[in-house]
Amino acid sequence: MKKQLLIVSVLACNFFNPNLFSQQKKDSIESLNEVVVTATKFATNKKNVGKIVYKITQETIKKSQGKTVVDLLNDIPGVEINGNFSTKGQNLGYYIRGGRNRQVAILIDGVNVNDPSSFNGDFDLRQIDINQIETIEVLKGASSTLYGSGAATGVINIILKKASNDSFTGTFTTSVGTNSSSENAKFSAEEFTANFNFNGTLNKVDYLLALNTNGSSGLSAAESTTNTPFLEDNFSRQNVLLKVNYAVNNKLKIGILSSYDEFSTDFDGFDFDPVTFASIPADRDNNLKSMQKRLGVNADYSYEKGELKIRTFLTEIDRNQTPNEDFFFGEVYGFDVYNNYKFNNEFSFLVGFTSQFQDMIQRTSFSTIEEGTGKQHFYDPYLSVNYNGANGFNLNAGTRLNMHSEYGNNFVFNVNPSYNFKIAENKMKVFGSYSTAFVTPTLSEIFTKLPSIEELLPEEDITIEAGFDLDLGDKINLNGTYFYREETNKIGFDPTTFQTINDFGTFLAKGFETEISYKASNKLRLLANYTFIERDESLLLKIPQNKFFVKADYNLFSQTFTSVSYRFVDETKDFGNVALASYSLVDFFINHSLLENKVTFYGSVTNLLNENFQEIAGFTTRGRNYNLGLRINL
Repeated sequence: MKKQLLIVSVLACNFFNPNLFSQQKKDSIESLNEVVVTATKFATNKKNVGKIVYKITQETIKKSQGKTVVDLLNDIPGVEINGNFSTKGQNLGYYIRGGRNRQVAILIDGVNVNDPSSFNGDFDLRQIDINQIETIEVLKGASSTLYGSGAATGVINIILKKASNDSFTGTFTTSVGTNSSSENAKFSAEEFTANFNFNGTLNKVDYLLALNTNGSSGLSAAESTTNTPFLEDNFSRQNVLLKVNYAVNNKLKIGILSSYDEFSTDFDGFDFDPVTFASIPADRDNNLKSMQKRLGVNADYSYEKGELKIRTFLTEIDRNQTPNEDFFFGEVYGFDVYNNYKFNNEFSFLVGFTSQFQDMIQRTSFSTIEEGTGKQHFYDPYLSVNYNGANGFNLNAGTRLNMHSEYGNNFVFNVNPSYNFKIAENKMKVFGSYSTAFVTPTLSEIFTKLPSIEELLPEEDITIEAGFDLDLGDKINLNGTYFYREETNKIGFDPTTFQTINDFGTFLAKGFETEISYKASNKLRLLANYTFIERDESLLLKIPQNKFFVKADYNLFSQTFTSVSYRFVDETKDFGNVALASYSLVDFFINHSLLENKVTFYGSVTNLLNENFQEIAGFTTRGRNYNLGLRINL
């Protein structure tokens, strides 16, 4: 507890420092006036949303060339993405508020892209490139009312780039860098990326075409415990994305979105000590190849009192592992139709209906799901009501009925009041919420269980939140949230039967998150955030109890931007009760623009102090590494 008290004291000292208020220029910061989409499914002012929505803006993305989607998400309080500092092919753990991958819904342009054929039912964030993204919004807490299964601890909404009003614009981005551990520093180019992005508007048609490739080598996934280094594990990825919209008139727009993603990665494994049963990292010649094809047809219709949106989607996922010849194939198709109707300036409601049909084939040395036997589907009607009073009182309430082919019906709801008021020139929002969520078992879990195992039920979650969001003038924003979560019917693993089961206990997680941002001048901006999570030790595997992040952005010259960040991640444990020590990372980024911003050079030094640590027991992490890149606006 001393760690979190110390960090909160530091934030408080800075908050009450009168020198912070001495700036004279009226520079704005991301504040309660910002517009977000994810909290209500339609554009809403932050002050009218009864939660904290973190937004990674296009400005942040442009200034963060060289970073990935996962890098930027890892800077948000309450979000811990385990495996991000390891090799590029490492499996990622999405831990939001002490949850797991299956409890996080990932959206692309508002459409859920989680993969029910994977073991965790998640979406691999390596499948999308940062240069294709306009903004990212992160909404934490139970949100199944709007987003269905998986939206138990948070929602990550990735919003793709919008087309330019010009007939043609484009960018070319490329970078090379080192890829070495702290104990084996190398200066050779072992990592590369290249991205082409073309977009524009031709009469009533707008388009976006993005091509991306990247790869890395030089590191072994597992860390050798002897003087003999393991063989390096290579990673490569390619991606093509096409987005086309046609404006029929000023009220109706229809469009298609298609993408093809593939990656290949080598990975290592474990041996087991026959005496202690402890797992020992082992060099393995394993390889995973994954291909994903997505197609969506969309329509947006606006009218005087509201807007109607139609989203359809088809996804195919094909994964192969060698040398075991494990094979996985998944297919998901469905739709989401919703209408937001605005009665007046204060009252609106959203009504929607969504459905998914899921199918998979699985052939492994442990289990098999033959073609046609691994299918499930569901139908979900949902309703959300929004009230934004002129007196500052807001209320969001909603409900969803999940009608599932395997386990029957499931009902969720949320109630989320908030209140806005002013203190002198300062704006403040206080809020609270009570919301429920559910997590559907994956296809693999449902259709590979033994007949003796009881039918799997959906995991059920309850989240209670209370917090505030404060704008101090137009230079400082401070927010904080306390949360309390309960999980029942928790989907777990029985080591005695090697089967997925429901654990019928009640599991708790609670904590708080806080962030402060301060625009000291036109050149300098500071940000700091802190997360504390309290949970049963057995459920905190790989999840740090304390996490602290601070960053300073500074415009060194008019065309030169620099950023330095510090991250502290608390000690935790991995499977087998293996202790993972705490670690601290310092990163430095710089970019410089020429020729009226047509050419930008950028570079970075990550893990500047060459910290030696592990985020997954027995596996390699990256030491001090260097990256140089170039961006050209065509």
